[in-house]
Amino acid sequence: MHVLSPVLAVSALAAMSVPVHALDAWTIGVERGLPTYALTSEAGEVRLVCDPDRVFGPTPNGAFVVRFVKDAAPDMVVVLAKSGEQARLPVNNGIAAQASVDAADWSKMVATFRSGGEFALVTSADSLTFETAPLPDLACE
Repeated sequence: MHVLSPVLAVSALAAMSVPVHALDAWTIGVERGLPTYALTSEAGEVRLVCDPDRVFGPTPNGAFVVRFVKDAAPDMVVVLAKSGEQARLPVNNGIAAQASVDAADWSKMVATFRSGGEFALVTSADSLTFETAPLPDLACE
């Protein structure tokens, strides 16, 4: 007969009682023939509209749409991955159009969302933090 030491028993119970953090889930849809991805929290929301097939012509129609509770009109949003990777997106009325964002920054943002994990959307006055599962099939460039 094996006897579990009191230290191991307490450690096992402590590990079992640690709350499990649920990942934020992307809501995936289609609008006007374009795939959309959305995350919502009490502090705000983000929506990504993708145009991988250039549905409406050669100019990409992708958009990054963000709403912060404490910063209604930011002019810049930084997407900050836990790894330290950053994408700077100039926004107007909460929208960054893919066609007007630096292509390298757009790609960094998409890579952050595709990789999943913890990331933050940061302005000079507010921030949103999410932790998501990877989106390996995210085609948004």
